[in-house]
Amino acid sequence: MHLAPRRSLLHRLSPSLADVPFHNQPRPDNDQELALQWLGTAGFRLQFQGKHLWFDPHLSRHSLAELAFGTIAPVPARVLAQVDAADGVVIGHSHFDHAMDAPVLAQHFGAHVYGAEDTLVYCRGLGVPEAQLHRLAGDAQVHALGPFAIGARLSQHSPFALGRVPYPGHITRGFQVPARTSAWRVGQTLIPHVTLEPQPGRRLTIAHVGSAALIDAELRGLQADVVLACTIGRHATANFTHRVLDALAPKLVVPCHWDQFWRPIDAPVRQIPSNDLAGFLQEVASHASAPRVRVLPMLGWTTLADVL
Repeated sequence: MHLAPRRSLLHRLSPSLADVPFHNQPRPDNDQELALQWLGTAGFRLQFQGKHLWFDPHLSRHSLAELAFGTIAPVPARVLAQVDAADGVVIGHSHFDHAMDAPVLAQHFGAHVYGAEDTLVYCRGLGVPEAQLHRLAGDAQVHALGPFAIGARLSQHSPFALGRVPYPGHITRGFQVPARTSAWRVGQTLIPHVTLEPQPGRRLTIAHVGSAALIDAELRGLQADVVLACTIGRHATANFTHRVLDALAPKLVVPCHWDQFWRPIDAPVRQIPSNDLAGFLQEVASHASAPRVRVLPMLGWTTLADVL
């Protein structure tokens, strides 16, 4: 009788990436080029025409013990080790792994912060000037920042924690750090979107789906050429992957929020326990439109000119 080899505890807690094809492209030499970098978690950098726009940058990356039992605060040295320019920061919701490092970019680079009121309250508490704070309300308002037109649609957070959204509620008063992870309440959840013109008369829109949930009606009329899609927690939202593809009709999908964000950014990347990145890729491939998918390595880049 043949016995299957026993899987180690490490492998059971870290699903394999062996069947995942990674898109490996060096950083463009010129930051005028339209390009995207994945930062781990739901974080991205979008660069174009010398401007750098960051989505949910989570670079402090505290240990699991710190997150579970201690108090945390932004770690500027870790953030600035990865950030060399920042003109704007877009935040989809105010959990610590999405919003915590935004004040560092605002204070060190003068970056403007775009997010729901919860995120702005947090940033005010850490001393970000009011002139750098811009509210995204999920309405038709669009904010101009260099070549970027920044807006958002209302959304919701995946109820993946035993059917509940972790750390529910709002940030409604001055914020002080260090604090427990639970102090970063989810707040209003958004799907931010950014539109630019890579070529005269040719527009490209990028939508950041930072939590695996959506409100279908809120996405009507929005088409996104590129979707940055959270994968963890998607099984708590019925038919999440196909609903996002139906609503936004992207040409390219870049999965995110699948790595163990409590590990150092220079450590070998591992999947979050229970996440199934290969399964997500299969879900995208089975959709009628079957858009392209690029899985970026940690801090990896891809150019986007070919998406037009």
